[in-house]
Amino acid sequence: MKRLLMLALLTSTLGLGTAKAQTYTKQQLQEIYSSHLVNEGFRPKVDNDGYISFRSEGRTFWILLDEDDPTFFIMLFMGFIQEDKSPQMRLRRLEGCNIANHKIKVIKCSLDKEGDPIFTAEMFLTDPGDFKTNLGRLLRAIESSYKEYRDWE
Repeated sequence: MKRLLMLALLTSTLGLGTAKAQTYTKQQLQEIYSSHLVNEGFRPKVDNDGYISFRSEGRTFWILLDEDDPTFFIMLFMGFIQEDKSPQMRLRRLEGCNIANHKIKVIKCSLDKEGDPIFTAEMFLTDPGDFKTNLGRLLRAIESSYKEYRDWE
């Protein structure tokens, strides 16, 4: 019993207990993410739905915010439209997504209802500011996932 109490005291003293998430408004989250994007040299724009878009390496990315779940960092995503909507190409795209999902960490490749691929990065963050340390790696991971997808397709 004494050991258990000492472990609990040590855990709380070292900050190893559960962190509580602060509540943020959508506007605060937009400001946190947008200001970091500006500091990194991007030109973010907030659209009418409250999504943040920015361009990197010739591609457009969007950040979706969920003020109802403050520990859920975004869905950073990139998608594009494919002309061939045949069932055979849809199946081929699903196979490409499966390969990309298997090989690349954190990124999800899926098809939208029209059969076009979408690449997303989703994370849980206690503090939305932690986004700053992950942005570059997430963008590289999405690009790697896209490459795996394209190599299969």
